[in-house]
Amino acid sequence: IDVLFLDVEMPEMTGLELVEALKSTSLCIVLITSKMEYAVEAFEYNVTDYMTKPINYPRFLKAVDRVSEQLTKQQQSDETEESELSALFVKTDYKIVKIELHEISYIEALSDYVIIYASDKKYIVHSTMKGIEKKLEPAKNFLRVHRSYIVNKQHIESIQDLYVEIGGKSIPIGRSYKNNFMKSLNIL
Repeated sequence: IDVLFLDVEMPEMTGLELVEALKSTSLCIVLITSKMEYAVEAFEYNVTDYMTKPINYPRFLKAVDRVSEQLTKQQQSDETEESELSALFVKTDYKIVKIELHEISYIEALSDYVIIYASDKKYIVHSTMKGIEKKLEPAKNFLRVHRSYIVNKQHIESIQDLYVEIGGKSIPIGRSYKNNFMKSLNIL
């Protein structure tokens, strides 16, 4: 079920009580009533539309258009989440290797190359830090912490002074990267 057309006044419970019970779902809800007094409360529940009786055909079509718009936005949002990057294909040792992003601990710059540290393996790849950073942009867990390092937030063990600890390695945090890095963490 994607859409629910719901009368506010029902025998066993009100439509607003049902909306409250359904608030954790992604349903598009259109409330229908003969009284305008419920309108403000209805929109506090973030309903898609609110119609008063009697309902004419043009008004019904307007409600259907709003539902259609909302469903399209939800679908686009879902597709964006699904299309988030989950792996990286890199050329190393004369072959192309797939590296799952969740396995990458950190990436280190080495002149015209980068070293990708993932699951106790090292991959030396001909790329710049800027190039690899651009490829990792859709993945939200990777942060540049230094001109020579990108870290995966999921692998951070601790942070002390200007260093990040990942897998027993102390990675420096560059002063120009520190503020952005600290803001991106959920620190209590």
